Amino acid sequence: MKIFITGATGVLGRVVARLLVDGGYQVHALVRSAGNETQLREIGAEPFAANLFDRSSLREALMGRDAVLHLATHIPPAKDATRPGAWRENDRIRREGTRNLVDSAIECGVTTFIYPGIVFVYPDGGANWLDASTPPAPTSILQSSLDAEAEVVRFTGAGHRGIVLRMGGFYGPTASNTIDMLRSARYRIAPIFGRNTAYQPLIWVDDAALAVVDALRKASAGIYDVVDDEPLQKRELASALAHAVVRRRLVRPPRFFLWLFAGKNFMFLARSQRVSNRKFKAETGWNPMVPSAREGFKLLSIPP
Repeated sequence: MKIFITGATGVLGRVVARLLVDGGYQVHALVRSAGNETQLREIGAEPFAANLFDRSSLREALMGRDAVLHLATHIPPAKDATRPGAWRENDRIRREGTRNLVDSAIECGVTTFIYPGIVFVYPDGGANWLDASTPPAPTSILQSSLDAEAEVVRFTGAGHRGIVLRMGGFYGPTASNTIDMLRSARYRIAPIFGRNTAYQPLIWVDDAALAVVDALRKASAGIYDVVDDEPLQKRELASALAHAVVRRRLVRPPRFFLWLFAGKNFMFLARSQRVSNRKFKAETGWNPMVPSAREGFKLLSIPP
């Protein structure tokens, strides 16, 4: 099976690419710099120079491919996330980039298209379980992910297999947000917002990558949620974070700090989102190696 990946050097993409190469797949990956080209060759993937905003280059890249894994993002670092225009490139990748990829994939006879969405588009559900049947309630910086999902649905409507995997928040030793959390925790601050009893949907990066591969192998067209087995309440997550940095207790900033310093577009971070992975597990047999952040944070070392 011949696979084309965008975002193959990102936190999710590089794990996915390695798993596919190890599984015997022929992996071609979009590349825009020589440094990334070296990284890809080291894991056995074949770099292909293309541009998400140039359809002719995409058609050339996708000719003869069986599946597209559209993993590319441009998430700004936390320190820049609230600046004007910080999300513009990410929105363009999700909207225009996904549309161009879907159009090119249909033209080139690609049969499978996988896109990792985000569970943060769900509303505050309190203690209720949420899943793909729950109507979304995105803030403006999340809307572009739903727009990308609509392109995948269009791919399915053209007679192909389009799969959306709504991912929990990534965490793990290679995730920059996790490193930031651990560093804050060393100073006794837990950057976790919302009610003590609100739920936070997370997924260990390697488990997310395994989910992408399992979806490629086994999933029917549709929208699925990829989160760990046991979403923790925010007070439980703060406790797990405290144990990871050998602190007795951490201070959590009040909810209004999020509004004050980040604005309404980031208030989704304070929601309670108890998201279920049941549908995806039943469809593919996928099981997360790290069932909750309680176990996950025990695997993380304290940053220098």
